[in-house]
Amino acid sequence: MSQISIRMIASPTGRLEALVDDPADAGRAIVLCHPHPQYGGSMYDGVLDTAAAAARRHRFATIRFNFRGVGDSSGRYDNGVGEVDDLLAVVEWTRESIGGKPLWIGGYSFGSNVAWRALDRCGEVDGVVLVAPPVAMMDFSARPRRLPKLTIVAGDRDDFVAADDLARWAKTAAPTARVISLPGADHFFSGGYAALAQAFDQALAAD
Repeated sequence: MSQISIRMIASPTGRLEALVDDPADAGRAIVLCHPHPQYGGSMYDGVLDTAAAAARRHRFATIRFNFRGVGDSSGRYDNGVGEVDDLLAVVEWTRESIGGKPLWIGGYSFGSNVAWRALDRCGEVDGVVLVAPPVAMMDFSARPRRLPKLTIVAGDRDDFVAADDLARWAKTAAPTARVISLPGADHFFSGGYAALAQAFDQALAAD
């Protein structure tokens, strides 16, 4: 049975609001980053709901959180810079509170950018899922020294993630990544959550 709770996690700005689902049988944990705070993004985003449901199916504990200035998280939007520190604080909390489990990180849109930029500072991470990463619109220039198992999911009708841009970026930054393209899906996966759930199942399946 899942143990779902709201937690307040210490952060550089004070505290971050988190939604933690830690099933008794969880063998892994995943921290999920929400889309852009200035466009309504929060830990209750539908794409993250889909990710969390898939994570439960694959025996993950899930930790969703609101970036600074969102919901009950203190602070204010920091152009993605302070948000990296927010993620690092949640990762540290996860390791201390749900210790011993292999750790994954996931992010959607803006959250995927934060996850990518934080990767080299997170310590050992076993897997990463980047959903609709806007590689031509945000800074994805980071090149992690160690690249964990990585899956990239994007729709082929995404106005913010051109297929050619994504392919070029993946070839240089993440040549070992699995790229899953969802036919007909836009940036918000409108009407495409069933296909998105299947993509998460593929990404989170045990090796």
